[in-house]
Amino acid sequence: MKSPTDKIIIEREGAIARLILNSPARRNAIGTEMWQAIPVILRDLDADDGVRVIVVKGAGGKAFSAGADISEFKDTRANPGAAAESDRMQRYAHDTLAEVSKPTIAMIEGYCIGGGVEVAILCDIQIAADTARFGVTPAKLGLGYRFEDVRLLLTSVGPKYTKEILFTGRQFSAAEALAMGLINRVVPESELAQYVDDYARTIAENAPLSVRAAKRTVEEAIKDPADRDLEVCERLVDACYASDDYNEGRTAFAEKRKPRFTGR
Repeated sequence: MKSPTDKIIIEREGAIARLILNSPARRNAIGTEMWQAIPVILRDLDADDGVRVIVVKGAGGKAFSAGADISEFKDTRANPGAAAESDRMQRYAHDTLAEVSKPTIAMIEGYCIGGGVEVAILCDIQIAADTARFGVTPAKLGLGYRFEDVRLLLTSVGPKYTKEILFTGRQFSAAEALAMGLINRVVPESELAQYVDDYARTIAENAPLSVRAAKRTVEEAIKDPADRDLEVCERLVDACYASDDYNEGRTAFAEKRKPRFTGR
């Protein structure tokens, strides 16, 4: 598929797709053009049966993303109306990333700051280089952090670390981010690309319907009880048992061979 903007690159390697934030001169800060393109790209990748895993990363090796493009604030946050529209656009991109049915991996190297942290933790798995740096900095800009953004951070690291991150606005090392639960894995910088590729392949080789059911069930489980859709969870589990992949998995186990799942 072709990206709607040159500020985001799409790569495909078999069942693995890579969404690459491509503004390295600005540490991959995410501007309006990119926020608008992200939902379009994700919907296309989610609809592609050939894609089983989506990796999100930054171009250039120096940053995952430095967050929202502050150079645009004079226009996008010039007044309450403009700010509300900017927030709506970003929220739509966030929601699309959170709701995509394919598993997503954030590959983090260099700086992961502000809105970049949000994009990373909206992915299902976060794998970072040992040299990565993290921070959420509204207190250094005089900005308020909206409820949805605080809650996103809260569900990742809990109230104590959320307060520390937001009160100090400081940068945290990859080791600190791992200890807080902000990320899943830390690996040496030189090994990051291969590690993420291997992880993505491991997931891609599993039964897609099973992975999809697991992802959706986790998402429903962390919602408030009144908001949970347990029926959709049951339907997804039933679809696994009714699938050709379930038969393939059992047959492969009995024959002591690697299963070949088709997602059907």
